[in-house]
Amino acid sequence: MNKLLLSLSLVFLSFVFTGCSKQEGPVEQVGKKVDESIENSKKAIDETIEKAAQKIEEITDTSAGPAEQAGEKIDDAVEDLKTSVGDAYEDAAEEMDQAGEKLKEKTGTTGGGY
Repeated sequence: MNKLLLSLSLVFLSFVFTGCSKQEGPVEQVGKKVDESIENSKKAIDETIEKAAQKIEEITDTSAGPAEQAGEKIDDAVEDLKTSVGDAYEDAAEEMDQAGEKLKEKTGTTGGGY
């Protein structure tokens, strides 16, 4: 008797489950539409972000050329300035040393001072 009752219960439950799964209620239909609209929104947002990224890249590419060239010229000018200031400093140091040597020579030849 238990086996018969169990078999009938399983058959009944299988009919119930197959019947429920084939039909979509209004809530399920609305849920699917919401899912579709969310998916479409995600695609539209992704496309917009991609287009914006491309525009930013185009703007960056077009402005990088002249700006980069100007930056390189500024860098070269700064390096030239450093070199010339360094050379001038070394020349000034040498001239100061020479002037000091001449001053020592003159003070030595005059008898050491006053």
